[in-house]
Order: sequence, then structure tokens, then C-alpha cells
Amino acid sequence: MRNAKRVDIIPSVMKKDTHPQVYTDAVVTCACGNSFVTMSTKKEIAVEICSACHPFFTGKKRYIDTEGQIDKFAKRMKVAKESGVVVKSAKEKKADKAEAVKKKPITLKDLRSM
Repeated sequence: MRNAKRVDIIPSVMKKDTHPQVYTDAVVTCACGNSFVTMSTKKEIAVEICSACHPFFTGKKRYIDTEGQIDKFAKRMKVAKESGVVVKSAKEKKADKAEAVKKKPITLKDLRSM
């Protein structure tokens, strides 16, 4: 009797309009120009890469926006050098912290002499 389900707890009427509209003719368009029809909650979907142009499926080597990322990084480094901002390495930060701890007064006598 413990595992018996109680039918009186289950609501008899489900809520209306809880699920989104599903399009059976949704069009997926890739940046390479390939497009196909699928089922989705959106009418149109734009993707950057698909099975027609992905290197795994085509077997061709292709670098995707690698050069752009390198250019962006080089630009950020150039701006940082021009601005004169000096970024300390982790070792330098640790050494500065250790030096600050050494300079702290340890005893009451040290505090009075300041």
C-alpha cells in the first residue's frame, strides 16, 4: 500500500499555453551559404558553421578566425605598451607582498619607535 499512487492529487486539467510554438519548417542558414529545413521553436536560425563547411565533416583543414584573434591580441598588447601600464608578474607581486609583511611592526616597542 505504500507505493500506491493517489489519483486524486493529479490535476485533471493541464495548463494551457505553457509550451512554445514549434515550427516544423524552420530554416537553418549557414555563413557558407548552405541551408536546410528542420524543426525548431524559431522560424529562422543563422549559424556560423555547419556540416557542409566544418573541417571534421569535410576533411579539409581550415582555420576559423584564428588570424583575427591574433590581431586582436597584438593590438591589445600594443595599446598596453603605449599607455605605460606596467603589469607585474606573479613572482614580483608575491615578493612585494612578502616585503610589506616584513615592514609591519611586530611588537609594541616597534610601534612606539615609529
